[in-house]
Amino acid sequence: MKTILLVDDEYAVVEILATLLTDEGYVVLTASDGQQALDMLSEKVPDAVITDQMMPLVDGAELFRRMQENARHRRIPVVLMSSAPMPSDHSKLPWAMFLQKPFDFQDLTSWLRRHFGASEKRARKT
Repeated sequence: MKTILLVDDEYAVVEILATLLTDEGYVVLTASDGQQALDMLSEKVPDAVITDQMMPLVDGAELFRRMQENARHRRIPVVLMSSAPMPSDHSKLPWAMFLQKPFDFQDLTSWLRRHFGASEKRARKT
């Protein structure tokens, strides 16, 4: 089973997405801000991170930047969610995917299936 770290300071968003992702067969870890996510990453390396942009303490972009500084976390795909359009300075960061809230959950699950399917195929070849 693939593990996803879901990071958002809005409890309702976390609860809904965690339930939907669990129903899709994923193990879901949750954090309420980027700092809590970084603390969790030191203990467990998930297969993907889905994070909100606007959060207290450490926002989504800073979480991503700090993940890129750590060799263990650099290859984890990060999906950024935001109710605002992506700021131009964030568009230069190599996000795996950007979702503008509200978004269609099928867009996220389709991307996850494609991404995890492609990573499993690469792993079998090596």
